[in-house]
Amino acid sequence: MIPRGLNEWGEFLDAAARTVANGTGERLIEFLSPLQIKNYQPRGDDLLVGDHHIVRGGVFIIGGAPGIGKSRATIALCVAARQGGEWFGLPVHREFKVMIIQTENGRLRLRNEFWDLDCESMEQSVRITPPPPFGLCFKRSDFREQIARAIAEFKPDIVIIDPWISATHRDKSEDYLDTLSVIRSVLPTEDIAPALGIVAHTRKPQPNERANGCALLHMLSGSFTIGAVARSVFVMQAASDDVEDERIVWTCCKNNDGKLGPRSAWERQNGVFLPIRDFDWETFDNPPQDGRGKIKQHHVMTVLDGRLGLTRKEAAVDLQKLTKADQSTCYRALAPDGRFGEHLHYEGHRIYWK
Repeated sequence: MIPRGLNEWGEFLDAAARTVANGTGERLIEFLSPLQIKNYQPRGDDLLVGDHHIVRGGVFIIGGAPGIGKSRATIALCVAARQGGEWFGLPVHREFKVMIIQTENGRLRLRNEFWDLDCESMEQSVRITPPPPFGLCFKRSDFREQIARAIAEFKPDIVIIDPWISATHRDKSEDYLDTLSVIRSVLPTEDIAPALGIVAHTRKPQPNERANGCALLHMLSGSFTIGAVARSVFVMQAASDDVEDERIVWTCCKNNDGKLGPRSAWERQNGVFLPIRDFDWETFDNPPQDGRGKIKQHHVMTVLDGRLGLTRKEAAVDLQKLTKADQSTCYRALAPDGRFGEHLHYEGHRIYWK
C-alpha cells in the first residue's frame, strides 16, 4: 500500500527504519539530486587508458578466439602500466598496478612470456597467479577471503579475470550475473575501486562470416549479458587462417564513455605487440573465397630458387608482389604442410627451394 497522508508516511518511515536496524547497516543504494550530479568532480587519477576505455571502477572486456593472444594482451597492459606510452594505440595516462587472476598459463609459459621484458621495472606494479589448484572457485568463502586479502595488500588499479569461463563454468546469463556479483564482493568500492578486466572467448564464426566494428560485440560468448555489463569491449581477430601467422586485428567495439577509436593491426611478440603500418585491410575485410589458384609452383620456385634463404615473412612479401595474391594465401603457400611443402626445406626460420 502506498502511503498518502502524513500519518501514513510517518508509519512507513518508522517501518523502514526498523528494517534498516535489523539489517547490517551497510548502505546498499544511494540517490542523487540533479545538482549533486552536476557538481560531481571525478578523481583525476581514475582515468587509466584511452578515452575512458579503462577507468577505475569500470568493467572492460578483452575478447577473442582461443589462442589468439588475449592473455598476452593483458601482459602488454602490464608493460604499458609501468613504461607508459600506449597500449594498442591508446594513450596510457599514468602508471598503475595490475593484478591478473588466471588459470591458463603455468609457470613455464609465464616465464617465457616475461623472459624478454624488463621485469625489474615491473616488480612493484604487477602480480599474476599461476593456475590455482582448484581453479577460480569464487563460490568458496576461503578463496574469496584470500583474494580479498591479496587485493587489499597489493592495492591494484586493475584486476583481471582470465579467462571468464573458468570463473563461470557455464555459459548462461544467470551464471554470468551470479559470478560477476561474487567477484565484485571481493573488490574494494567507492574511491579505491579498481577497474575489472574480463578475458572472454568469442563464439565460433559461421562459414564466410567476418564481423567488423560494433558487430563484434555479438561475437562474445554470452554477449547479451557480459557485453551489457562492460563499459568498453575489445575484440582480437586473427589476420588470417594461417596457424603460423602472428598478426592480429584489434578493435574496440564498445566504449560507453568515449570514442571507440580506429581498429589496428599488430604482430604478436613475447609479452608485447608490434604495430603493422602497411596492413592489407581490403583483403582482411573481403577475404577471397579461394585464392589457391593464384599461386603456381613456378611462382614459389622463382621467389626461393637460387636465394640464400628467406624468412617466411620475407618470402611471403616477395610472393605477393609477384602474384598479387593476398597475404594469407602467400603464407599458406609457404607452409611446410602446404601444397608446395615437398619442395620446401626449412633451416631454422629460413626457407629454401629443393
